[in-house]
Amino acid sequence: MSRLLRQVGGILPAIVLLQLVVASCSNLAPVEPTQTPMALPSDTPLPTATTAPTAIATPTFTPSPMPTLDPDVIRTTVSDGQAGWVSRGVRPLCLQWHDTDGDGEPEWVGVYHQTGEKPQLRAFVLDGDAWHDLFPLEKAKYGLGQYATCELEVRDATGDGRVEILVWGYAETNTTLLHIFVWDGSGYTLVAPFEGPVGVRMEDRDGDLIDEVVLRYRMEGDLVWEPVYTWDGSNYGWTWERYGWFYPGRPHVYRTDTPERAVIAFYLALGDRDLPAAFGLLSGPAQANQSYEAWVAGYATTVAVEAGAVSQIESGEGSATVACHVRAYDNIDGRVVSTLWDVKWTLVGSEAGWRLSSAAGTVLERREVAYYQ
Repeated sequence: MSRLLRQVGGILPAIVLLQLVVASCSNLAPVEPTQTPMALPSDTPLPTATTAPTAIATPTFTPSPMPTLDPDVIRTTVSDGQAGWVSRGVRPLCLQWHDTDGDGEPEWVGVYHQTGEKPQLRAFVLDGDAWHDLFPLEKAKYGLGQYATCELEVRDATGDGRVEILVWGYAETNTTLLHIFVWDGSGYTLVAPFEGPVGVRMEDRDGDLIDEVVLRYRMEGDLVWEPVYTWDGSNYGWTWERYGWFYPGRPHVYRTDTPERAVIAFYLALGDRDLPAAFGLLSGPAQANQSYEAWVAGYATTVAVEAGAVSQIESGEGSATVACHVRAYDNIDGRVVSTLWDVKWTLVGSEAGWRLSSAAGTVLERREVAYYQ
């Protein structure tokens, strides 16, 4: 057989060679398999008895079960709390369940209305058997408030890692009160009391994730004056004042019957992004120096504008000079830059009211606002 293969292997095409091999092998007797396995090199792993590949199990992800609350613990907690305030004759208007002292265990925080000759809003923290009253200043005219209301927040309002308790109250016609308390290691101390004759609100104007406190005072018409208080790490301090609208979300009339009101109206219009109205408050010569399109382009990066400390410093026949502080926020290549200006406006009178003629400004402060995302 081997001689035949040698003879034909070099002269027959490959397909013929393959046919000869198959035909020759078909005449051979079958070889019985032996029980001795074929010898393998020492470094070759032996095959397993399983011929089919083992399937790899696909991992399954089971969501963690929601934490369950023990009904007995809930009943006991609520019952103990009720016993704590019922024994003192207190009927809470609302309650919250928070860890206010950092010990890892929540406490009851609530407000209630004390009736009698001088009705007042009161607040408390119940920590187990320990009762803590949240007191306003001793000589506070309205205490925490006069009326039965429930506006209560428990959160880190100052960004110092501690949890503050914010109690809102109301008095007389429009007076709004805000008292902020914090645990000092032995009791709850008053961080700051605020009173706004026509409102108190909190806002994060500079994007540092710490709210400023804004008080509101009513001026003539629909204007308000707003002092802004900022947390400095240990106290709230006055940092800025500005003019705003009593009803911010409504259309407004920009009054120009005095030089001061004309300047305030100009910056409120810019803040409202009502650029046509702001351009219309400029005098004829000021408008003639540039087109509306060119003027608007100068405010393309403006995010917000605020004006404060507006006062008339000079006046003459048909003209006046008004000084003011202006804080502008601009988006410069994705960074918000705050600029504080000292601006002096020259205004001229007309039958339609006062109009802004020319301005000169000095930069008092410029800084990048650190917005956190």
